[in-house]
Amino acid sequence: MNIENTESTGRAKAEALSSAAIARRRVLLKGVGKGSAVLAATVPLQTLAGQSLLTFDGKHQCSVSGMHSGVHSATPTTTPVCGGYSPGWWGQSQIVDGKIVPKRAWPTLPNGWTFNTKCDVVFTKCTLRNTDGSKPSLFQIMEPQEPISKFSNTDEFHWVCAWLNALSHSFNFPYSGQQVLDFYNSPSITVYQDALTFFKTYMETHTP
Repeated sequence: MNIENTESTGRAKAEALSSAAIARRRVLLKGVGKGSAVLAATVPLQTLAGQSLLTFDGKHQCSVSGMHSGVHSATPTTTPVCGGYSPGWWGQSQIVDGKIVPKRAWPTLPNGWTFNTKCDVVFTKCTLRNTDGSKPSLFQIMEPQEPISKFSNTDEFHWVCAWLNALSHSFNFPYSGQQVLDFYNSPSITVYQDALTFFKTYMETHTP
């Protein structure tokens, strides 16, 4: 698989959709009150922009809610699919000036955050700790520590991955970075778990 060509195609489609999707999303959510964040998270950007997407196996609509039902028989077989990079992609590292840094370029993060920003600054429920008791950075959550990442069995390992995929606009990823955070911060454990399952099962499709 040519990851670079696929990435370019996915990014171009997403960027073309972003303006229209954001505008329609704002109209949809205008005047919705306290539940706006949760509602915003449940609606994929591509849905608002009028584009239908399927999961990589072609069996589900590409959304958290679509994960629970099969694709309608009338859905065209040419419908594009969605996806994202695996945690292993974002966790690749290299040493620059004696420091371990990402090997793959991370997307521009909001609020002045970087790969060195502590996990609990972005994912506020994160209680993970490094071996020395310090709080891990976003990159430390992703970066492999022989033979695999210390945090690979944690929820945040997949949440950070989903957030980076959303911000990178790659492979028709169906949600924005803010929507991923809205899922993470949802007061509903069902919404949280359904979104986590969706991201782990269907969105971590492109490996190093």
